[in-house]
Amino acid sequence: MKNIYLLYGENREAILEYQDKLAKKHLNSELDSFTYIKYNMLETTIEDIIYECQSTGLFSNKKVIVADNSTFLESKLKKVKVEHNANKLIEYFDNINKDVILIFKCGESIDSRKKITKIIKELGEVKSFSEFKAKDLALYVEQYFQRKNIYISKENIMFFLDFSRLDFVGIKRELEKLELYTFDKKVVDKEDIELLVTKSTEYDVFTLTNTLFSKNYIELRNTYNNLKLKGEEPIFLLSLIAGQLRTYYKVKVLLQENYNQKDIATKLNMHPYRIQLATQYTYNYSIKKLMECLILCKECDEKLKSSYIDKYMELDLLINRLIEKLQ
Repeated sequence: MKNIYLLYGENREAILEYQDKLAKKHLNSELDSFTYIKYNMLETTIEDIIYECQSTGLFSNKKVIVADNSTFLESKLKKVKVEHNANKLIEYFDNINKDVILIFKCGESIDSRKKITKIIKELGEVKSFSEFKAKDLALYVEQYFQRKNIYISKENIMFFLDFSRLDFVGIKRELEKLELYTFDKKVVDKEDIELLVTKSTEYDVFTLTNTLFSKNYIELRNTYNNLKLKGEEPIFLLSLIAGQLRTYYKVKVLLQENYNQKDIATKLNMHPYRIQLATQYTYNYSIKKLMECLILCKECDEKLKSSYIDKYMELDLLINRLIEKLQ
């Protein structure tokens, strides 16, 4: 392990998880406030951090010190109450305490041109954390259950992500619920996900669009009625339907240009499973037909924003027009 880390990016939850992973590995014990020490650099000076690095611990010489909000390393300078003397830190780097791991945490970007940043990169590790993409989330779910010795198929991983449509924090919460529920049988089934995980509105719209293209009109109507009972705003529902149709359109265009499904997934930044479904549902429909569906959505959007008629009725008419268009 290194003794210095610089972690930055917009994915704060992933940074926190990596930070805890480093601490557990270095301290090899339960984390406590005596050995896992956190400072806010908006209120703490570099001198205070260095003093903590050099001082002997109460119960152990091993420590992990986190310097959160290290804005003096960022590319955009911010006004702060505390003055930071980076030269003091450079002096400490000449005589690093090997028992201490020092972790600096920043916002979305750092200034790589600064001398202090270059030294941290040379002596330690600089790691960026961007928001998780679909494939990253799928890999995270897979690895989470692998660590718990619980099996989940790739299809059920994608079903879980589609069904919940949560951010990283929400996904971690739902994974813990599934882990506890399936602890004895060691397998996560689709039924477990449907039982425990909160279904998202986006999944209902995803189902609605797919049943539309597969001509399963009974399920389509059931799904649409459920959305109405939930009281979801028609304009919001329309935006989700149009978004799904745009995805179908893009996939169809790329297929016509002889892209394979793997390349399409990379180009559209989507999981291959989603591309596989889009390919399946649009197989019997032309690019022209998909564009006509998008035009119907645009016309409906204009009516919803300007008309005084019942908005659910207008959305219901759109569903009927899409059914007629795709028959």
